[in-house]
Amino acid sequence: MGANRKDRAIARRTFLGFAAVFTTAGVVGTITTDNAKARAAFDDALENWIASGDAVDETASAFTTAQTDAVAAAAEGSKVVEVTNPEMIDDSATLDALRASLDALVAAGLLTIVAPGEVTSETTAPDPRSTPEAPEGRDAQRAEAQKLATDTARLTEEAQATETSTADLEAATATALADIDAVVTSAANHGSAAEAPSLASQETKDAYAAAVAALTDPASGTASARISSYQQTWTAAQDSHAAAEAAQARGNTSGGDDDIQPTYINGILIANKTYRLPSWYGNGLTGDTLAAFERMRAEAASLGHNLWIASGFRSYSTQVKVYNSYASRDGSAAADRYSARPGHSEHQSGLAFDLNTITEAFGYTPEGQWVAANAHRFGFIVRYPQGKEGSTGYIWEPWHLRYLGVDTATAVYNSGLSLEEYLGITSVYS
Repeated sequence: MGANRKDRAIARRTFLGFAAVFTTAGVVGTITTDNAKARAAFDDALENWIASGDAVDETASAFTTAQTDAVAAAAEGSKVVEVTNPEMIDDSATLDALRASLDALVAAGLLTIVAPGEVTSETTAPDPRSTPEAPEGRDAQRAEAQKLATDTARLTEEAQATETSTADLEAATATALADIDAVVTSAANHGSAAEAPSLASQETKDAYAAAVAALTDPASGTASARISSYQQTWTAAQDSHAAAEAAQARGNTSGGDDDIQPTYINGILIANKTYRLPSWYGNGLTGDTLAAFERMRAEAASLGHNLWIASGFRSYSTQVKVYNSYASRDGSAAADRYSARPGHSEHQSGLAFDLNTITEAFGYTPEGQWVAANAHRFGFIVRYPQGKEGSTGYIWEPWHLRYLGVDTATAVYNSGLSLEEYLGITSVYS
């Protein structure tokens, strides 16, 4: 009986030992299985992460290329707008289309046109991170797998957003490039239809003909450079013609332009409907005018306003063309309200220029309102204020500035008067 009890005790301890071993083996097996599942989850997440990284790499590369093209198109487009005189192309609507496409390009690509020809890029495509090392342990692997899955979803979303941005950039760039070509084509049509002034020298005529031919040849330079060359040679031909006319007048009469001198009132050069400049006067914007504009442009830019000179100096002969085109289209009475007759334009003085968009809408833009309130601090006045057509002879032109120097400009601004009212003079054609 005692022996049997002893045997049963030994057997019981042996059984419990086996059970313990079995139980421990089951736990180990569970841990091993969980580790395998965690590692498998990590491996799957890592594979998806790597795949999404490749997709982001591809979209990032496409975005960078599209953005580079967009920056180049925006820079060239803004240069074309800057150098193109609307009166010297076949259809001024093409310039409006180019401005609209540049606005679309800026909106689509998050680009900023700081000044004509100067463009900055405000965004970059996302970059995937480097591939992580496999962590040790079940919990670490599961946590890393979850993080990778989250990052994969984020990168996929960013890649999709980048693809959309790329498509928008490419479409807007294509439109801008097409509109640049349209402006060049319009200028070429105008140049082909126009004849060089008859009294211009043969040298200027030849240069003009060559510039017109170059407009249709991309190998001759950028679009802005070709248009600028075309307009410069056209102006040179007109100036040559005007000089020949003046010489003829001096030879046939006792006076001509030799009898006309610039008029100064209280030290201020006057060019309006009453007072005329001689045809030979002026050769560009003055140094003081340009320096003052640059100071104003820089301060405006620091406040988020973009200013540029849309139309600066115009010679007597160029004004002949500008005024005659308006008078032919709208009649002399209407043209006299917004365009000066040759010799009466402030643009010929080298002290005046037009800003940005030459429409009344400019006066309601943040730039136009800032200019109206601050131009005098840099020596400028809005030359033709709203409601002053009776004294100035011209409609409201919020874009047209005249340089007077800081002291005089401030005095005129504070007076609330037009320049004619301030000086007590008229502006009426005889």
